Amino acid sequence: MEIRSEFEVERESESLNLKRKLRIRTIENNLSSLRELGRKLKAIHRGVFIKKYGNLLGLLELDVQIPVITALAHYYD
Repeated sequence: MEIRSEFEVERESESLNLKRKLRIRTIENNLSSLRELGRKLKAIHRGVFIKKYGNLLGLLELDVQIPVITALAHYYD
């Protein structure tokens, strides 16, 4: 399942004080099967995975809030 959403954010240029629109496209994929695969890893394999890739599996458990990411992108300089 793929959810597509688009946000238009107005960005103000400090030098010209002109407004221009910044288009941010987000794609939210269904990660439930990937989360389940990560949960099925045995302790030994999980340790090897963490040594090699860090806490990448922990990112699967985070709830991403698209409006927050959009606001951060709007004010990022």
